[in-house]
Amino acid sequence: MRALARLSLILVLVLVAVSAYLRLHDSGIGCADFPACYALIGEQPKPAASTAENAYQRIVAESDAPLAWAAPLHRLVASLLGLAVLALNVLAFKNRQRRLICLALLALTVFLAVIGLKSGGLHHPAIVLGNLVGGFLLLGLLGWLVYGFSLGAARYMETRIRHLRPLLLAALVALGLQILIGGLTSANFAATACQTFPTCNGAWLPDATLYTALRIDEPHEIDARGYAVGGPERVSVHQAHRIMGIVAFMFIFAAAVAAIQATEAHRKWGIALLVLLLLEFSAGIASVLTGLPIMLAVSHNWLAALLLLVLLKLLAISREKWWPG
Repeated sequence: MRALARLSLILVLVLVAVSAYLRLHDSGIGCADFPACYALIGEQPKPAASTAENAYQRIVAESDAPLAWAAPLHRLVASLLGLAVLALNVLAFKNRQRRLICLALLALTVFLAVIGLKSGGLHHPAIVLGNLVGGFLLLGLLGWLVYGFSLGAARYMETRIRHLRPLLLAALVALGLQILIGGLTSANFAATACQTFPTCNGAWLPDATLYTALRIDEPHEIDARGYAVGGPERVSVHQAHRIMGIVAFMFIFAAAVAAIQATEAHRKWGIALLVLLLLEFSAGIASVLTGLPIMLAVSHNWLAALLLLVLLKLLAISREKWWPG
């Protein structure tokens, strides 16, 4: 069961990266005409006699070429993960252990499969957010399961460890909120809304249009060319993502420093957390300054996944007793 949980965790890490690639590529990031083709989510323009339109059709065809390997890989990994989660549930009920968490994993897997079938190109805001948040929840639950196995009966009673736990919990909450706002940023095609750093087109704070970005129950309005219609809410949600990123950075940085100063077991994971945090923060800044290359955008998602796992690992070795499963 431990080996199967670890395999499932690896599969989810792969799935997070490939899913991010599909979502971002299908939004127009990385296409031959980026950023002009960004948010092209409607029907593709039909070929016409003009040279310009024919050239545009070639650009669209070329931009879809990478999906020939990414989409089948995503389906294969997702299918293997589904089988692994089913097997985990069989073992959990056979051994009468970890049943609750395995059922939660199964429910999440079914949920992600259903919204995957209804994705329609991953462009509806609720689908984008559900896919991203569901994937990270799956990752967190599997991390919880794997680290719960590896913890054994270890107990740490030192005062410095008790002080570390609240920092780790606060860092996890901050990271979770940042991932959620990042999903809203992606769902609103706001990745390129801010062209300057550290200000966002000259402004520091989001305005009241942020409320519009929070509406995920309505599909995007599409113009005659097939582009998602957006407004100032894109700038606002991008600004919110930046602000929450600073908040998350401070909490995770504090947790990393405290972990480095704790026991030997914490120190190596604290260093790993600090390195990942600096890489993630640098990737976010570089995405703005370099025009958002698709692989940099994908790495931004994957580094967030690794941050989540390292925080869970630190919390696992910092608790007197692991959560019951």
